[in-house]
Amino acid sequence: MARDYRMVVRLTDKERKKVEAQARKLGVSMSEIVQDWIKTLPDPETDGN
Repeated sequence: MARDYRMVVRLTDKERKKVEAQARKLGVSMSEIVQDWIKTLPDPETDGN
């Protein structure tokens, strides 16, 4: 799947370290950690709104 959008997110040092540690543990990029988390969110058309 092509990624068409870029997002800038501001994190605290503690938040960055948490994402970085998880990425290192899984052997993936920090972007992949965030992308995988986003996949767990409900689709907008099915969230009941």
